[in-house]
Amino acid sequence: MTTASPMPIASLRNVSKIFDPDGAALVALNQVSLDIAPARLTAVMGSSGSGKSTLMHVLAGLDRPSSGTVHIGEREITALHEDELTALRRRRIGFVFQAFNLMPTLTVRENILLPFELDDRKPDANERAWITSIIKRLGLDERLKHRPGEISGGQQQRTAIARALATRPDILFADEPTGNLDGRSGREVMAIMSEAVRELGQSIVLVTHDPIVAAHADRVVFIADGTPVSELNDTISAEVIAQTMLDLDAQAEAAENASSETSQYAPEVSQYASDGGRR
Repeated sequence: MTTASPMPIASLRNVSKIFDPDGAALVALNQVSLDIAPARLTAVMGSSGSGKSTLMHVLAGLDRPSSGTVHIGEREITALHEDELTALRRRRIGFVFQAFNLMPTLTVRENILLPFELDDRKPDANERAWITSIIKRLGLDERLKHRPGEISGGQQQRTAIARALATRPDILFADEPTGNLDGRSGREVMAIMSEAVRELGQSIVLVTHDPIVAAHADRVVFIADGTPVSELNDTISAEVIAQTMLDLDAQAEAAENASSETSQYAPEVSQYASDGGRR
């Protein structure tokens, strides 16, 4: 007897995103269909300009696709009005960014509670207990009255993670969360995220260019030219991830060289055809 797969916590169906600067169409996502499994850490990797950040922004409702549909759980978010989308992001989606995005004039506690302030409500008893447990897990107990400028970069990112987890979101999106941290602080942040998945059942989508960071994931999806081209699910290590990236870069370079050679000989072939094959 087979067990049915759990419903995706988020999904894309035939999603394209086309930017049109100065009339020159740029395809950032090209007919992408992708499911994100619940209670897992999914890493998205790709070279600069591959579309990985655009994929995260569209999946998180920060940007709208040019075509296709996006779901968070069972709810399609593609056609939501902006106020509905804002409410959904506040209540069901958490964000952790490379730049921390903490309010410098607020204390650590006030930053953590900011999603509730923006939603014009106070946390109830269960939410307060949850927030207290998160603060303890992240080792922020003694920093709650400090402002961001008075704590370390690692502590600032832990504050951002606590803020993202405070509302118990369905899914958390992290964009290069270790990019501004030293090696030790980066390892601590990734250990915290792995623990959130393993012990709290949190679903996380992580965008990174770092194989060491991606090695914490349960699944690694590789993006090239706006399309998922490969993924790892079983043997995940920094070495395997780095080699996969090198292989994909080599394939892309070979394809580009082949295209250049075709373009180089195209005029000659065209002339040969117009001469009726005579030389």
